[in-house]
Amino acid sequence: MTTTPRSDPHAAVMNTVSGREFRPFDPQPGDVALADIAHGLSNICRCSGQTREFYSVGLHSLYVSRDLAARDATPRVQLYGLLHDAPEAYVSDLVSPVKRHLDRYQEVEGAILDAVWAAFDLAPPTDAAWERVHEADVRLRRYELDTLLPEVVEGEPPDLSYDLAADTDRDVAAAFESRARDLIAETDAQLP
Repeated sequence: MTTTPRSDPHAAVMNTVSGREFRPFDPQPGDVALADIAHGLSNICRCSGQTREFYSVGLHSLYVSRDLAARDATPRVQLYGLLHDAPEAYVSDLVSPVKRHLDRYQEVEGAILDAVWAAFDLAPPTDAAWERVHEADVRLRRYELDTLLPEVVEGEPPDLSYDLAADTDRDVAAAFESRARDLIAETDAQLP
């Protein structure tokens, strides 16, 4: 990973698996690649790694997208669900109790998400669409915590039928890319 002096964070550059340069403080749609998002998210563990076994943000995102499909969301909303954590492929995942206190991190994450929407030629989600994604994200988080950290109690877990442990052995990056390509084909989105 290459960086520049601290005096100019907008010039700070990181390298991605596809060979692109990405500037987290100045994200450009042309620097976003589906392969980088899929690879990055499949290698980042949820819950800061505090799960009983490795469980990736990429797999979580696949489940959010599938949950939206099971609830009759449009392919576009399912794609928003798949990509909702895409910035974490570039700036990693932070647990919610920390993230909500880091305003600058949230600004950076928001700018990256805007670049992701533009790279996929997607208008940012409407408030209603984003609320559906958020609801699915919360549902999955509660289910994941009950499954992966059973001593953590957040009320009654939702009645979902995902086998989180079984899916951890699959090629999550390939499954993420495949799901994205399928949803892109069903919408007017573009493949970056």
